[in-house]
Amino acid sequence: MTISEIAKLAQVSIGTVDRVLHNRGRVAPETIKKVMAIVDDYGYQPNTYARNLKLSKQYTIGVLLPQLHSEFGYWNLIYEGILKAAKELYPLAVRIDLAQFDRSQQGSLLKEGEALLKRKVDALLLAPVVPDDARLLVGKKQCVDYVFIDSPLPQTNPVSTVVQNPFRGGYLAGRMMHLLNPKGGTLLTIQTYRSAYNSKERARGFSQYFADKSQYRSYELEIQANADIGQSLDAFYREHQDLSGIFVVNDAIHRIADRVLLLGRKSQTTMVGYDLVEPNRKAMLAGSVDCLISQRPEYQGYTAVYQLYRKGLLSQEAEPTICVPIDVILPENLIDEQGWCPRT
Repeated sequence: MTISEIAKLAQVSIGTVDRVLHNRGRVAPETIKKVMAIVDDYGYQPNTYARNLKLSKQYTIGVLLPQLHSEFGYWNLIYEGILKAAKELYPLAVRIDLAQFDRSQQGSLLKEGEALLKRKVDALLLAPVVPDDARLLVGKKQCVDYVFIDSPLPQTNPVSTVVQNPFRGGYLAGRMMHLLNPKGGTLLTIQTYRSAYNSKERARGFSQYFADKSQYRSYELEIQANADIGQSLDAFYREHQDLSGIFVVNDAIHRIADRVLLLGRKSQTTMVGYDLVEPNRKAMLAGSVDCLISQRPEYQGYTAVYQLYRKGLLSQEAEPTICVPIDVILPENLIDEQGWCPRT
């Protein structure tokens, strides 16, 4: 019986189990009772390496993410999950060293990643959203154990990948579009980072859902992250008068929705996108976004830290793939600032 297995049975974090077993920090009495009951029933043999770990020997996880303020706060949500796990593991000398890269600048991920590795980190937590740079970085001989979040990356060998299946996410977005927009018409998929593996797979999944539905016609458009999208959208509406649905493969859905509103086209257009960042939440409350797919960013960051902890400090095998649940958010299950659903 390992700490991880005890945590799963008790439905608590690994850090909580560690605090109970080593009498560190504050834990609710009922949680202590639950954990100790499992220990008594199944037995527990402490890992020698973790038990003898000296606090003077830190285990540093290098974290390499796009700039936290970018993409409407999505990456900051991931980092909050990372910090939560790091706080729990602080008594075991786990530390975080953050580096940020500019996703829009070619070579930025590789440059910042190389600088991070030179700081002698023990492991790497990486969002491989610039595939070529990410492959070069993790392919270096000096690269340490690494975990991917946000997107898988084929032809690499991470110790764990904590991600949502992007093809299935896009396919589900297609199903939701179909349910919300059953009459057919032209559909438009919008990307801002087409080179990213998860973006391509979401678009492919969405297209695949409609492959056998002849009443729909699908198109794809790439718009630069900071570009003015008004003219491109207006031109597309003029060319395709029956445009009835737009799917945005990332968290920029509110930007597109704002333009659709300005063009006076919302009444004919179902809007589906990704991620419950604050601008998207407000857009859904306002009625301009119809459906969001959530990929639990805090959970991704939190879980990835613990996978590296298992591998590096407990000498346990990390889980090769941890699939993040695909959450569907509609106006009916979205809570506003007062704690009420927006519409009845």
